[in-house]
Amino acid sequence: MPDIIVFHTAWMAKYDGDRASLSAGGFKFAAENGYGHEMLNFSNIDGMCYGYVPPTGNLHLEKHFDVPRHAGKLEGVTVVWTAPHPEQGGRAVTGVWYNATVFREVQHPKGKLARKRLIDGEAASYLCTAKAENCVLLDPDARPIFVRPGQPRNGQSWPGQQKVFYPKSGSPALKLLNKILKNIDLGETSKDGRSGSKPSAKGSGWQADVERRRRIEEAAVLAVGSKLERLGFTIKSVEKENLGYDLVATRDEEILHIEVKGRSGSDVSAELTVNEFDCLKNYQSQRSPSAHYRIAIVTDALNKPIINEFVMVRGQKSQWCTLDGRLHLDFEERMAARLTSVSNQEAPE
Repeated sequence: MPDIIVFHTAWMAKYDGDRASLSAGGFKFAAENGYGHEMLNFSNIDGMCYGYVPPTGNLHLEKHFDVPRHAGKLEGVTVVWTAPHPEQGGRAVTGVWYNATVFREVQHPKGKLARKRLIDGEAASYLCTAKAENCVLLDPDARPIFVRPGQPRNGQSWPGQQKVFYPKSGSPALKLLNKILKNIDLGETSKDGRSGSKPSAKGSGWQADVERRRRIEEAAVLAVGSKLERLGFTIKSVEKENLGYDLVATRDEEILHIEVKGRSGSDVSAELTVNEFDCLKNYQSQRSPSAHYRIAIVTDALNKPIINEFVMVRGQKSQWCTLDGRLHLDFEERMAARLTSVSNQEAPE
């Protein structure tokens, strides 16, 4: 079995140069500058990926792997990338590099490579490389939790704030990583059924026909439940229990409460009942560490459903957005509330 090393960086959706989805999660440089050099970690540069890890000092590879003392690099290693989950906290696995090379010291690109790794005029350094075809970036909704918030150690080796983590043989951390790796297929990076196209302000989904409305809602709930099942969640419908949400999804220690709204058109907006809005407000104020509330607005529900799943980002008072940072929710209170999405470029500060 290949050696495994875990690198921890800030959260982003694509790591291909797009800053829109950044969630710094305690990384000081990213928080102060609005980006991190890890933003290029999955950028395909002439068939290769180059991975940046926030400053860690030289890696003592010989202490953890079968390599000579002061070895300059470790080859054939599996690199597991993690980041602070913006909704749930803890560490989520964002992607995996197979058959990677990890260097003892930070590498500074030169020439053509340096020009292709420029960020605000500075060439981003790197600590590891791999062929792009061996690099799997997980869709933001498909990123499993590796370390839960407040993970009890019980004398076992679990990462704390380390940017570099070496899972020990036989440890619970390594067993969980191997379980996660078994569920990741090389080359299959997005299974959420979302096209990624920018929603149009046209095509209101309001239907006076109650029967058609019911079919839209049923199709929306089915689309969301099916997607989560593909991601390894167990789904329970609580639509008739008047809890303020429609589905309960569980995966290992993760618990999601999801309110689903269906639309027949492309307008990413919806209305919440008084009970649903009260549930949302209670979640905003109490923030249960074990269960997380989401709002899923499904457009074109009867034809080709597009799921827009909004979460509340940790560390911000009331910031609701998709995990990839594309869309933010704007709330308009009436008797309850109307939800309207805006693109990241239009999002209020």
